[in-house]
Amino acid sequence: MSGLEAIPAAPAVPEGVVEYGTDLLRTTVRPLTSGGHEWTRTCGRLAPTGFRPVGGLGDRLTAAGRDGAVRPAVGQGDATSRRYTVAGGESVANRLLSAGPRPQLREPLRGLGRTLNRLHADGPPPSAQRLGPPRGLIRLDTWLAGRAPAARAAYVGSQLRGRLGPERWSKATDWCRQVTEDTDVTLVHGAPGLGSLVVGDAVDPAALLTGEDLAVAPWYFDLGWVLGELVELKWQLGGDQQEWQLLLEVFFEGYGRDLGAQWNRVAALRILLHVHDIAAYVGWHTAGFDHYATFLMFLIDL
Repeated sequence: MSGLEAIPAAPAVPEGVVEYGTDLLRTTVRPLTSGGHEWTRTCGRLAPTGFRPVGGLGDRLTAAGRDGAVRPAVGQGDATSRRYTVAGGESVANRLLSAGPRPQLREPLRGLGRTLNRLHADGPPPSAQRLGPPRGLIRLDTWLAGRAPAARAAYVGSQLRGRLGPERWSKATDWCRQVTEDTDVTLVHGAPGLGSLVVGDAVDPAALLTGEDLAVAPWYFDLGWVLGELVELKWQLGGDQQEWQLLLEVFFEGYGRDLGAQWNRVAALRILLHVHDIAAYVGWHTAGFDHYATFLMFLIDL
């Protein structure tokens, strides 16, 4: 028997099913015979912590999705796996990566802003202490402080610090610490990424996969997460600059306020977290991070 014959074939993915992910988070999307799609999200093998409990926050989450907002889809499951039933089978992130910014994405971004505004409006829940700060903020703070548990993330951190210089690295570390120490907090989604914003259809609005990262943090943490992703995609993909700007504007319009002159701080923190997560959880990434260093210099120096 040859070596190739001894290798078992990978299990076939059923037609219509999409699977992807990293060692932090795995995602499977299945079309349902009854209509709509089931999204299953599972902690990757190196995820430092499990998903957060939703507890008694379901009614508050549901209320945030009314009247022109995107629907917070709360998953069913435990700390390692969640299942969501939504209309769409594609995220806004995938649409942007495949086709760039399009006018059809303005309403999902506007609705996302409205949802986050309503989610934040009632302040921290009684379970604030149980939820704690966002999981992503903990990963970032640990990394910037030089305590990353993943060897590759620690190595990339040392290389990036050398490129940015100690002054910029210290500035970013201070910005992160200010977020963690800010006492003006509320209930936040914790990771309202464009990969969790699922495009709707002609009947159902877009949905926001919600619950895995519920946390207590300043209101601007959620906005910075979305802003950072849009800014990074705009920088990486190029394309229609006016349409990218319109996506940002309708998002802030939906929320009712923007991030003011300090927008670059939260954008830089989100992109730094993305660098960490690529280094720690995407084993096949070999392109290096010099291009990120150049862009981060620009953001931090603003």
